[in-house]
Amino acid sequence: MDPVKQVLVLNTGSSTLKWTLLRAVDESTAASGAVSWAGAGEDQRVGQIRDVLRGVPDFDAVGHRIVHGGTRYRETTAVDAQVRAGLETLVALDPLHLRPALECIDAVRARFPSVPQYAAFDTAFHATLPAAAAGYALPHEWTERWDLRRFGFHGLSVAYSTQRASELTGNVVPRLVVCHLGSGCSVSAVAAGRSVDTTMGFTPLEGLVMGTRSGSVDPGLLLHLQLQHGVTPAEMLEALTTRSGLLGVSGLSADLREVQKAADEGSKRAGLACELFALSVKRAVGAMTGVLGGLDVLVFTGGIGENSDRVRRDVAAALSYAGARLDDEKNRSAAPDADIATDDSPARILVIRAREDLMVLREVLRRGAAS
Repeated sequence: MDPVKQVLVLNTGSSTLKWTLLRAVDESTAASGAVSWAGAGEDQRVGQIRDVLRGVPDFDAVGHRIVHGGTRYRETTAVDAQVRAGLETLVALDPLHLRPALECIDAVRARFPSVPQYAAFDTAFHATLPAAAAGYALPHEWTERWDLRRFGFHGLSVAYSTQRASELTGNVVPRLVVCHLGSGCSVSAVAAGRSVDTTMGFTPLEGLVMGTRSGSVDPGLLLHLQLQHGVTPAEMLEALTTRSGLLGVSGLSADLREVQKAADEGSKRAGLACELFALSVKRAVGAMTGVLGGLDVLVFTGGIGENSDRVRRDVAAALSYAGARLDDEKNRSAAPDADIATDDSPARILVIRAREDLMVLREVLRRGAAS
């Protein structure tokens, strides 16, 4: 493989495609953009992908953020025909993300057949989860037959925050809790650089209250809705994925900023949505701190984590017992990347800009150098 000068990173979501052209020599951004395909069908998405590829300057390799690698893909992988076929078998696990990602892979191959492509998996960072953290207390034969486990997601973001926290503190962090808070939300426990627990599970539905996703719900409640009220599996999936979370409780929006504004103006449902969200984060951070046996660094990242001083304040206040002391002025004026803890805080509190694109770039360069 010739030396890579520029890498095109494609971050495929269920409703958007974000792309970044990064220079390998210094990780700087040469160009970037995004397209929305909310509600678009496959033909429309493919057309938008082709438009992006026609307009992007020259690149030597492509790195794809792939949300789900299943049990098969536990590290960044060069995409050949065999891997492409393997990814197809995983679509049922997460069709909203994997189908558009495969469309991107196919479009790149059709237009640039000689350009190497790499798949960087959000689930890969959490492949180090201990068996107890990864497992569910279900019948063992189910687990074995159907590969049931906690996969965890947001792995590229958590991996980048882990590296960046070490850079900012000057050391590998022994006990790190990463809060990735955006439209999707998760909290992860990282021990000396290795993921040991995380809130998202077999799917990205588990864990925290999110923009339109419910987060964890008693499975008995869901069975009750199916058995006693006739809610079908398809209706259940649609409601839990697109009509729950902040949007479902508030009845107004999936955007926390809008929900908080409505709460401040007196909306009780919006106020309840904010309280549910904050409590779910505090529960998770407390649990992950317990898993680690203490806290050395707390990280906030993602759109909410980077921009909501209120959420950071509320979560940090619940962690004073663990030595996390927030500097109110630093918190209010924080711009990533920043340490917002008091000078005498035993635990550092960091606000880190989410840079999944940089993590994909590093993985492409690492994987390409090894091939």
